[in-house]
Amino acid sequence: MSGVLAQSGVQADDVGIFDATILDQWEIPFGAWVDQMVDWIDANLGWLLDAIRWPFAFLLENFVDKFLAEIPWVWVVLATVVLGALVRTPKVGVAAGLGMFLCGLLGTEYWIETIRTVGMVLVAVVLCAIVGVPLGILCGRLDSVWNVVRPILDAMQVVHAFVYMLPVIFFWSIGVVPGTMVTMVFALPPLIRLTNLGIRQVPEDVVEASRAYGATELRVLTDVQLPLARPALMTGLNQTLLMSIAMIGIAAIMGAGGLGRLVYKAVQNLDIAAAASSGLALFLVAVVMDRLSQPESSDGGNLFGRIHQAWVHRKDPEALLADADADADADAEQSPAPKAVGGGERDAPSTGRERTGMFLAGGGAVLVIISLFLTWTQDAGHLSGHARFADNDLVGQTFNGFAASGGSWIGWFSLGLGLFLLMGAVAFLRRAGSGSRWFAPDGATMASIALLFTVLTHITARSAPGTVSYSHGIGVYLATVGAVVAVVGALMALSVAPYAPRRPLSRRIGWTRVLSATVAVITIGVGSISGWTFDERLSGQLSPAQQAEVGRLQQEAKDDPSKAPLNTLEVGRIYNQARLSSKIILDGVTEDGAGLGRLGLVGGLIGAALMLPSAGAFGHGDQRKWRWSAVTAGVGLGIVMVGLTWAVCVMRVSPPLLVSGAGVLLTMLGGYFLFGASRSLLAEFHRKKVYDDDPSPTAEAVLAAE
Repeated sequence: MSGVLAQSGVQADDVGIFDATILDQWEIPFGAWVDQMVDWIDANLGWLLDAIRWPFAFLLENFVDKFLAEIPWVWVVLATVVLGALVRTPKVGVAAGLGMFLCGLLGTEYWIETIRTVGMVLVAVVLCAIVGVPLGILCGRLDSVWNVVRPILDAMQVVHAFVYMLPVIFFWSIGVVPGTMVTMVFALPPLIRLTNLGIRQVPEDVVEASRAYGATELRVLTDVQLPLARPALMTGLNQTLLMSIAMIGIAAIMGAGGLGRLVYKAVQNLDIAAAASSGLALFLVAVVMDRLSQPESSDGGNLFGRIHQAWVHRKDPEALLADADADADADAEQSPAPKAVGGGERDAPSTGRERTGMFLAGGGAVLVIISLFLTWTQDAGHLSGHARFADNDLVGQTFNGFAASGGSWIGWFSLGLGLFLLMGAVAFLRRAGSGSRWFAPDGATMASIALLFTVLTHITARSAPGTVSYSHGIGVYLATVGAVVAVVGALMALSVAPYAPRRPLSRRIGWTRVLSATVAVITIGVGSISGWTFDERLSGQLSPAQQAEVGRLQQEAKDDPSKAPLNTLEVGRIYNQARLSSKIILDGVTEDGAGLGRLGLVGGLIGAALMLPSAGAFGHGDQRKWRWSAVTAGVGLGIVMVGLTWAVCVMRVSPPLLVSGAGVLLTMLGGYFLFGASRSLLAEFHRKKVYDDDPSPTAEAVLAAE
């Protein structure tokens, strides 16, 4: 045995058994054995390696590169909205489309890599489904297959991805194809395990009954087991998707494209801006794909929590089904039970004052939509002039609410909010409680206040320095009137709307919400005095003194070549100093900027003041808290719109050397704190119910009396 295993000329008895060096004398050449097998496979099974590689290469080339990447970005966004509405809900579809839209706004490179990321993940999930679902079915129906597959799955989940990454690289080199292969290996086990569990959890008496009625095994599988195992299958696909997203970074190390490559590149170069942008895009893609693939019973939870659960339960994904069942049971216990006596249940009818308010909200929205086709700016670009010098002098020209030199993105966002208000008003007037949950007075209040802030962004912004002549067009004033009418109408409807919480609210003051409002005001305040615009368009222009110094250094280098290296460094320092000194940073309150930080700060102070009654500081009435929370949430959403509209309006026309600043982000975060702190309470409320067998005189009379 020593002749086979000995790795040196020293005999085993030359060292003591307790000496660690003896291990080198009896080393088992496991690595060499594996290396020999890999070499043999590479030399003799090339056809098999090509066959394994073919489906990955075919799908990535034809589906991703030649199909997805060629579709215009607008159609991808719209397709995402439609897909989300069909497979989930319209709300999920719109949110998913907005997420993809934001990925595009980060830039062309980020959009291209977003599409590649989506394509790579979809290819991995599709191939996982092709392999995993049939194999899981076999495991669920045949114990012998499960006994063989189970230890393989354990090895796939225990062994780190870096371990099987090496043979994949050796056999198929690096690139997107090997990266997708490693992603598939990592993401496949949860699907097989959950499919197996779903088949085994089908009640045996149901299976036996189908067989007793003469069903074939194929019919038993397709008509009984698979339909009843559908929740487990959908959970398995969702977990596979999450695990695939988690592997994006490792796939980038192998040379795969996508957003993981941008993140990896940014980390290597210590590029904070690129890391933040690529990280945001990757987060948005993950959220969109997760929401579209969630099973119906698991709408709750954020992305980070769901990825954490997928990672924690990667060795026992069956536990996820038990958690989902427990959550469903808890929701069933908490949901209000229908009235036991007699007739049907329906939403409380609307009162005359409530209908009038919603009619005004819809009418105000119509005015805003009409205003967008009228003149918004005259003689100059109001907001675009801050980013494009040419827009400071457009004497004699007029622009509507959609033009880049007119309302720009303020007009487009106003259109979106106006359409939401109009649809909500129509749905409500047709039948109270129909359509989306937010087609209601509280949703109309939030949307109308956000619409008012959006229009005020254009009204209150200052024109850029150097503007020759500027005046607002009739469209801006009509939009302001329409937004005010919408707010008045929504508040009128909100004041009498019959809504109640699903469960009793706490009778204590919500100090957590008050603290959130305080943090929001501080964040908005810091944002208002931080940079809203970073302008380097004049960078590199030397002052007369600097030009003279550069000329002297260059002449000195010609006269004495030995001084050329030092003089060249000094010239570079002067140019860099000129670049830094000529960078123009404008905050949100300076006279030379648009001054929108003031609008955000005023809104933050108003929102913080409104948070006190909504948190119960002046009384604990449920409807009082609900109404003030709706107004506070609307103000928070409006502050978000102030920062967002400025950022995208500047981005629409700005050259590469001008960008919006971090103050915009801080302002939007502060607004989101206000919105988020109120949104959680609003979600607890629903429209009161009336019953057909109610013995009271009229339900509407009772509601009016309340």
